[in-house]
Amino acid sequence: MRGTICSILILSFIFLITACDNKDKFNHDPNFKLVFSKDSITFDTIFSGLPSTTKQLKIYNQSSHSILISEISLEDGNNYQLNINGINGNISNEIEIASKDSLYIFIQLNAVDIDQNAPHIIEDRILFTINSKVEKFLLKSWAQDVIRFSENELETQDWTQNRPYYIDKDLILEENQRLSIQAGTKVYFQKGTGLHIKGELNIEGSFDEPVFFGSYRKEELYKDVPGQWEGLFFHSESKDNFISHLQLENAIQGINAQSEVDINNLEIEYSQFSNFTKTGIKTQNFNLKMHDVIVSNCGEQNVLLKGNGDFEFSHCNFINYWQISSRTNACFSYLENETSAKSLKIYNSIIFGSNSNELDVNNINNIEIKNSLIKLDNEKQNIFSSGFENCIFNTDPKFINRHKHNYNLNKNSILIDKAKLDFATFFPLDFNGNSRLSDTSPDIGCFEFINEDE
Repeated sequence: MRGTICSILILSFIFLITACDNKDKFNHDPNFKLVFSKDSITFDTIFSGLPSTTKQLKIYNQSSHSILISEISLEDGNNYQLNINGINGNISNEIEIASKDSLYIFIQLNAVDIDQNAPHIIEDRILFTINSKVEKFLLKSWAQDVIRFSENELETQDWTQNRPYYIDKDLILEENQRLSIQAGTKVYFQKGTGLHIKGELNIEGSFDEPVFFGSYRKEELYKDVPGQWEGLFFHSESKDNFISHLQLENAIQGINAQSEVDINNLEIEYSQFSNFTKTGIKTQNFNLKMHDVIVSNCGEQNVLLKGNGDFEFSHCNFINYWQISSRTNACFSYLENETSAKSLKIYNSIIFGSNSNELDVNNINNIEIKNSLIKLDNEKQNIFSSGFENCIFNTDPKFINRHKHNYNLNKNSILIDKAKLDFATFFPLDFNGNSRLSDTSPDIGCFEFINEDE
């Protein structure tokens, strides 16, 4: 009997000690504060109705005791979604974090469309209830409502800069229809989509407000990444098209213009095409006229001209320093039908890149290249010599920063004052809107050198 009583007393003592330990193992200090891996979390501008990327928040317990968070929740809870410690949900209770340990919360934003043109702020706070007090962590992002298309066939219409256009399926402008795109308009494409023109496309950007075509992925990780959407396509039914001040980037192709006959016309000015896994501008039986156009960073050719077509390019930059994979094609390829009576004319332009030969021509009788910089070895210079006049070969153009696609000229560039005035007078403003005729001679390429020291 005495042994039984002793056993009961010992067990009761152990239970009491254990209970005290459990109570004392948590930090109950009302002044204790959680430590966060960031001061706040923000997302790049999110399109309404599309989930954001996932961002991560880490919560640290730097105490010598465990802590017990009574509740984690969202203050508003309408746009942000949480995953707390591996469990989806915007509320979680009784979360224990051991001493010197941490907790992960993963955050997504899915903005609700509020039918508003201007971007709007979406704020919320994660609430942490601990030791009878509440700590708040700020979530703050911009959201933008967009225009979507329920059908993939387009009739005559105007696109404006009021809201961005979000393309989640191939769009086709039908034959005999006209699409006009105003200055400042932004068009974002989902992977696997493009814009197909069978009617007439008219893009009217400006120096201050160019039109933008690019991927809907706006995170820094996707900046300058090619292959994120399909590109801009012109079909045989599309006869006359005009593009002014367009920035088109990060697609598989830039422009692909294909026709069975050579009566189709495309004119482009003051536009930039960059970062393509394949070709920047590709034509088949299309007539193409361009001035002050930049085509850069292509996995294959910057420009590929095939079939029949008249081509005239003035003050253009065709520049290819592609580094993602091996590139064997020339930057600029003119592969017209050998029986074609049409011609290629290039004036005051740049054809340059990392390969030894950046110009490929299969019909030298129909080319006229004047006052241009070309990357070309001696053998091909001799073969194509009848088509050249006052050209510069294989000399570093000395751009400000080609790695960042800044092809303005520095003060030591050989291209300064080397362009032919006769051609420059037709296009007196350069890509930046500066005058080409303000000094003694214009410069080769899209950019007139401006001496800021004067």
